[in-house]
Amino acid sequence: MKITKYIIGLGIMAGTVISLPSCTELSETVYDQVMSQNYYNTKQDVINAVFRPFEHIYESIVRRHEHEELTGDQLITPTRGTWWYDGGKWEKYHYHQYDDINQEDWTNEWEGMYGGIGQCNLVLDDLSQLNPSKFNLSDSEFDSFKAQLRCMRAYCYLRLLNSYRNCILTTTSDQAVNEQPENRKQVSPQVMFDFIESELRDVCLVALPSKIGQSGNGGQQGQFTKAGAAALLVRLYLNAEKWIGQPKWQECIDMCERITGGEFGYYAIADNWYEPFDWNNEMCNEVILGFPGSYGLTSWHLKNDKRTVYGRALPYGCEKYLKIEGDGSRNPKYALSPSYNNQQPRALFDYELGMVTQKFAKYAGDKRYKQYVNTSNNTREGMFFMEGKIANSSISGGYAKNPDNQYVLYLLDQVGRFEGNAESGYIANPNYQESKLGNGDFNSGLYCVKYPFYPFDGGYFIESDYTEIRLAEIIYSQAECLLRLGQAGEAGKLLNSVRKRNYENFTADIAYQPEGNVVLDLKEMLDEWGREFLAESRRRTDLIRFGRFQDAWWDKKRDADTHYELFPFSQTQLEQNEYLKQNPGYPDIAR
Repeated sequence: MKITKYIIGLGIMAGTVISLPSCTELSETVYDQVMSQNYYNTKQDVINAVFRPFEHIYESIVRRHEHEELTGDQLITPTRGTWWYDGGKWEKYHYHQYDDINQEDWTNEWEGMYGGIGQCNLVLDDLSQLNPSKFNLSDSEFDSFKAQLRCMRAYCYLRLLNSYRNCILTTTSDQAVNEQPENRKQVSPQVMFDFIESELRDVCLVALPSKIGQSGNGGQQGQFTKAGAAALLVRLYLNAEKWIGQPKWQECIDMCERITGGEFGYYAIADNWYEPFDWNNEMCNEVILGFPGSYGLTSWHLKNDKRTVYGRALPYGCEKYLKIEGDGSRNPKYALSPSYNNQQPRALFDYELGMVTQKFAKYAGDKRYKQYVNTSNNTREGMFFMEGKIANSSISGGYAKNPDNQYVLYLLDQVGRFEGNAESGYIANPNYQESKLGNGDFNSGLYCVKYPFYPFDGGYFIESDYTEIRLAEIIYSQAECLLRLGQAGEAGKLLNSVRKRNYENFTADIAYQPEGNVVLDLKEMLDEWGREFLAESRRRTDLIRFGRFQDAWWDKKRDADTHYELFPFSQTQLEQNEYLKQNPGYPDIAR
């Protein structure tokens, strides 16, 4: 269906002779002896090697999603009876309790990104020894392949800078070089920032191809283009004040304008909010970078196992409602933070953050804020599982029940042990009356369905590519920078250009000034980021940039300080690398 999917699939075969490098030592041999000498025989071999790291990074998105969303105010993983306690891990994410350095979940992103960097470095070193003419490749094509790897490496370093700030910089797979003491030490955030900027600006924007045509990425889906590299620069500049202490608002605006102005190819906001996530989103002009996904190959974001993101963002028992029984039952990991307490009658919490449903309900006629339903084998409407029962399509008048078939599920915008009393709103067990993460059941929490789950047998089941970067992000980034520079009116116009598709009637009471009556300030800007990019693996970053990450929200007290804006290094990592320094505020080992 999608050409690049098959390129990536071949890349997976290339990966069968690759082992991930140690992400702390950065010095393991990655190819075996035979592979290093004999692998590159055809042009396809070169393509397989270049795109192998892309599959690894695509698989890594679940780790980023946990770090970004479960530490934020919008998504939660409540304990549901005996399900999802997992030694209190998800509570530690939610409460910002990362001080146990023997728990290595905090370093998943470090391990994953250095695995990708090691693969990129290895293939770059291999390519430096090859003659492109042997593979019927021009010098410009060969340079473009190298730029793909350098752009992916920069992407990995950007994620590391975001999560850990104090990172190791390596650009070779040479074990002897990486083992030298100076190369096992962390570099300053400024050095890392400058490296990422230089790679993207001076190499990738030059050597990568521009987008071709006006019908989405098509066959270019799954690879970087100039716009993809430019979008990474937007992310770098947008967060510069937090990452290196120097605001880069104007630099961010300038790069956004180059993308929206068409310098790197044609991109446009889709007519409908769901198009960047739909089964044919390789044809959507809003998508700048997507990882190809397909049920027949790989679909890491939609799979129904522990490595998924959206495959476990559905309520238990919904498979018959969606007609996806062929993919098994659902194990609900990601739910929305609740807006209501457990009193009788219930009342809204008064938190400024979280309160997801109320943020959407604030503006009338939001097309997203309705029950998700498949209207055919490849069309849908609504973005949520709303309050109420879940119809069982296989039984006339039947409804989904909890895993033990003890009670009919009735989803609530609340967290508590309601069990069979959910529809009446009464807690079944008074010992679990308090609204907190550890007191949930299978009624607790609503769900965001960003990507469609079309019927299993309809031919379009989990065919959506994973959208890593879309044009709306560029427009929102530019708007935020303008707002911070005192140009609220221009910022409002930009946001309105996207927001208007989300409402049945985009009236003056919904539009930002000067086109409407709504005042745009930093609080509203953060709320709008939360609406447009709900469950897109970025909430922690946005909260930190707005200085709100340490604030209180549902079932979380205000943090004592800001050191939880970074993740710690594990005891194992610190023991493996004597030069690795722990991030401030966390326990260290005896040196």
